[in-house]
Amino acid sequence: MEKLRKIGFSRLTPLEDALEKLFSRIQLNPMEEIEVYKSLNRILAIDIVSEMDIPPFDRSAMDGYAIKAEDSFKASPRKPKMIRLVGTIEIGESSTFKLNKDEGIRISTGAPIPEGADAVVKIEDTEIENNIINIYISLPPGKNVSKRGEDTKKGTHVLSKGTELKAEHIALLTSLGFNKIKVRNKPKTSVFSSGDELLEPGTPLQPGKIYNSNTLMISTLVKMYGGMVIRGETIKDDKFVIKNKLIEAAGDSQIIIFTGGTSVGTKDYLPEIINETGTILTHGIAQRPGAPVLIGFLNDTLIFCLPGTPVAAYVSFLKIVGLAIRGMMGCSVLDPRTEMIAEIKKDVPVSGLGYLHYLRVIIEKSEDKLIAIPVKLKGSGVISSLTESDGIVEIPPHQEGLKKGEKVIVKLFPR
Repeated sequence: MEKLRKIGFSRLTPLEDALEKLFSRIQLNPMEEIEVYKSLNRILAIDIVSEMDIPPFDRSAMDGYAIKAEDSFKASPRKPKMIRLVGTIEIGESSTFKLNKDEGIRISTGAPIPEGADAVVKIEDTEIENNIINIYISLPPGKNVSKRGEDTKKGTHVLSKGTELKAEHIALLTSLGFNKIKVRNKPKTSVFSSGDELLEPGTPLQPGKIYNSNTLMISTLVKMYGGMVIRGETIKDDKFVIKNKLIEAAGDSQIIIFTGGTSVGTKDYLPEIINETGTILTHGIAQRPGAPVLIGFLNDTLIFCLPGTPVAAYVSFLKIVGLAIRGMMGCSVLDPRTEMIAEIKKDVPVSGLGYLHYLRVIIEKSEDKLIAIPVKLKGSGVISSLTESDGIVEIPPHQEGLKKGEKVIVKLFPR
């Protein structure tokens, strides 16, 4: 058992290598068809090609009068052109009018352009009296007309598989007449926090105990990254219990996430259990915080064992677990976090080379630039260092630290 606890820590794996091993085993989830109104934040499973023109007809871009453009040529405020009003077309109506020379039709924004018309003169550029329209401006053909297919033409590729559907994508799909769409299934995920010291919020705090924050934190992140949480539990540091929970969850979960029990302590049973029941891909990653991460499989179920300290678990989820969830859904953008360039406010040394360090920072605007103010480099159990920060700066393994004024990439926390 002592030997097993040391596996993976005699040589820490670079994060890039760990992710390469992980993604070599990940397979795309099956597709399902859902109603478009339920598709927010789902991952599109197929390319979308427009089956129609948008708009499907020439339509007015203004409230005004549909005319033949030539009837307005040389019109001016001092010398208006006069045409006869012969009808009205409202939005939502179909047009049976056929416009002749020196005729105009009152038209609303979005209404179809009648046959024979090729321009729309705005209301404010006209006056009307006794059904005679005075036009005070000269218009070229096509003025104030939204042409058929101007937005989207039939046969155009409009959305790619792997797109995370947002409000604008849903608007496009519905404008094309889709009421159902194919997306990737959400990975079913079980979340466990292990530790004899853990109590559930709402119970009296006891000596030597702490409240469990990890289960809810990780479950929330799973949902934010597109997964489906089917169980979230706190379990004791009991090898028999942990093993049974693992085997049970593997029966109905595609992903199992543990926090705690993955390092080299006397009650860190997970490496031993997974070595006995499944396969360990990686144990020990060259990152701080988050070195004790374990990645493994039990049959086809992916297992992540994250550190029990909340910040280490949080960062490890963002860098590893979240990418796997989105990868299983074929998402074209694996890391959804927004990035920005800022200048670091002061020197930040690191304690040792060979580790990818995660520096928590606050972003402030100063004149025409952004400043990254260091909050915490160490302290993997200090949850407030997350709530007081805006994002993370990654310090590469070969770099001794950051110098004041150095430009850095800040990856904002997911929202």
